[in-house]
Amino acid sequence: MGDTAVRVENGVTEKGVEEELQFATITAQAGFCKENFISHTGHGKAICTASIYEFESLEEHMAAAHTYRRCGHPNSDDMAHAIACLESAETGLATSSGMGAVVCTVLSLMKGGDTVLVHADTYGGTNSLFEEDVRRFGMNVEFVDVLDVVALEVALSRCKETDSGDGRVLVFCETITNPLIRVADVTAISSVCKRFGALLVVDNTFGTPLRSKPLLQGADLVVHSATKFLGGHSDLIAGAVVGSNKLVEQAKAVAVRWGLTISPFEAWLCTRSIRTLQIRLERAWTTSEKLASRLRDEKHGILAVNSATKCAILSFLVVGGLHGAKTLIKTLRFIKFAASLGGVTTTVSHPASTSHAYLLPEERERLGIHDGLIRLSVGIEDFEDISNDLLRAIRAAAAPTPDK
Repeated sequence: MGDTAVRVENGVTEKGVEEELQFATITAQAGFCKENFISHTGHGKAICTASIYEFESLEEHMAAAHTYRRCGHPNSDDMAHAIACLESAETGLATSSGMGAVVCTVLSLMKGGDTVLVHADTYGGTNSLFEEDVRRFGMNVEFVDVLDVVALEVALSRCKETDSGDGRVLVFCETITNPLIRVADVTAISSVCKRFGALLVVDNTFGTPLRSKPLLQGADLVVHSATKFLGGHSDLIAGAVVGSNKLVEQAKAVAVRWGLTISPFEAWLCTRSIRTLQIRLERAWTTSEKLASRLRDEKHGILAVNSATKCAILSFLVVGGLHGAKTLIKTLRFIKFAASLGGVTTTVSHPASTSHAYLLPEERERLGIHDGLIRLSVGIEDFEDISNDLLRAIRAAAAPTPDK
């Protein structure tokens, strides 16, 4: 993001067309929506690889939008603005990864002595960041069921009682949790946070702005791992922070100091990929819902299915625990095992040995992340092909193990 931010109202730039454009138009025009929302200057944007910019005078330098790549460049501007448009945010920041987005957000908002409330079954990398690193900055980190508004209210009330007067509280949650697919009521969570003066940061990676817009539901900032659905092709690492000009500028200052800003190529690639976001997701959503229904109808080999409408991720528990999970992964033919998600190809992962491997076995069990839990990221392939491959592997996992 450059030194100047572009204001966005309802997904339309201040200098853009008067009427509010629909989501499909906003995605298709990603990267072409800064001055005149519909661009007539060409169908491609250049990748600006310059790390420094030259100027004829000090005045020219002081007025420039870009001076040094770590502080922002045209491609990061395009990506940040595209995601801000999708989320109906004032402005945005493109970061080097989803974790980079979380880091600069938390460090820009919180200080030693402040408290962070995180829901316990959040993505393992985020969970580990709060557990291992945020605590080292002197912040109090509590893992509570943020999605349970009653439990959240109790936790916030406790924070208020112990507050010396200048402490801040930040609540962090996901619109849809990874990997248990629990859906957050952001409006209700936001209402409780506002009552207690707490900040709310929402990770909208699984939900995506096509499904929900947390800022319009009361969140203060939204973060994304753009590596996933926004990038959508398993070929880039990127993140984003969107929200008000004031809060995003604070996050940007941390990102610049810590070197968490994105490279030109990754930003260009993500912006290009956003243009097909709606088409990819709507197909994946349809397939995901049909798969969840078919898995629930499978009487042999499935202990539980976790899914949500308009979500391309689901998880299910196979019989046989770790042995069942290993057998399933080995039996799959074209569905591949991969630690990430959100691409055009269908993949599976094993949370207990990847994203949540840092937790003790008893902690994973308490959270419901059992050894037999499989997370499925649904791509855009044919439904019957995905279903047949998956059911074949599930039945193999459930087959009796021959006596030795």
